Amino acid sequence: MQKLYRSLVLIVFLFLTQLISEPVFACVEGLTWGMDLQKVESHLGISFSPIKEESTQNLFEVKDIQISGLPVEVLRVRIENEDGLKQLAYEIDNENMTEVLAGLRYRFGPPVGTSVDVEGGSPQQQWIWHTGEDVIVAVKSEHRPFVLSYRPSLLDPSFL
Repeated sequence: MQKLYRSLVLIVFLFLTQLISEPVFACVEGLTWGMDLQKVESHLGISFSPIKEESTQNLFEVKDIQISGLPVEVLRVRIENEDGLKQLAYEIDNENMTEVLAGLRYRFGPPVGTSVDVEGGSPQQQWIWHTGEDVIVAVKSEHRPFVLSYRPSLLDPSFL
């Protein structure tokens, strides 16, 4: 179970760097990469709490909110002191996964990558979209909520 949790955390925070601010078209209209915490909170109308672990500096979360009409169990953001907003990650109940995946497919087409990983008998599925501005990673596992992670695209096209 701990290995699965580490894998999910790694996936959610895998893509973290970007040098310039760009619109965050994929997740919440009006947010831009590079916004500071106060602007993100103001735009979303919520207050984040810092995640209090040594390894999670610059990570903030809010629980049990609604975004675009969907209940979100946990919304986590990574906001660097100098570079602002770098990543968003949502945990959504698995029952809403089909709706979210259908919306992503409708908006951005089929994912550029998919995978199924069976480790210790517990399958995990991943879908990846590259929108030009953002990289979206969706992860489903049996024992964890559906996770959706957004981060800005890297400038290096060899990433794809």
